[in-house]
Amino acid sequence: MARSFYNDEEQEFATPGLPAVPYEHVQKEPISRTTELQINKNGNLITSAPALESFVSKIRETTVDYYQKTSERLDYFFGTGRAHMAMTVDRIAEFKDEKEDLLPNICGVFTATLVGSIMTRTRIWPVRFIVPTTFGVVALKYALPGTYNNIANAVGNVYLNIEERKFPEFKNTRTQFSENYYKVLNNACELKKNAWNSLVGEVATARKTLSEIKKD
Repeated sequence: MARSFYNDEEQEFATPGLPAVPYEHVQKEPISRTTELQINKNGNLITSAPALESFVSKIRETTVDYYQKTSERLDYFFGTGRAHMAMTVDRIAEFKDEKEDLLPNICGVFTATLVGSIMTRTRIWPVRFIVPTTFGVVALKYALPGTYNNIANAVGNVYLNIEERKFPEFKNTRTQFSENYYKVLNNACELKKNAWNSLVGEVATARKTLSEIKKD
């Protein structure tokens, strides 16, 4: 404001449109740049630097935030891992046949797989993969037939689901071919059975005839 002729108005700060405010209330308190020393109730000396309070507070908040996020991620990771592990164990337990002992027989399967790996350790990598796997599958079929059948059925169901969703035309062709194959196989078995029965009947008739001739 313009300088006034009255001394009491010189101590006021005025803004057009606003009431006059004492100048001493408008001035801001200076920021302390010195280190403050305080003693708490236990008699310990506390040294604080007001200039670093905002910086230290920001670091503390950031650290706490990162700690909380990391803890949540670790809890989620370990919780999810435990859940998946439990699901895997339950799924494997579903494959096991109740009448079979898993521990001694699975050792035989691992031994067969290891033997196949040792036999092909100097071969090319496809052979080193196929031969041990074949040995392990054959040993599983021999040692744990019920478990092998359960696993084979599960794998077959997965394959059929993929085939049905991705390759429906191939599934129809394969199904038709399979039906024709089993039909021909059943007919062949039936013809073989009928031929065998006819042969047995003819042989029995011939023996009966020969026995009657000998009696005469």
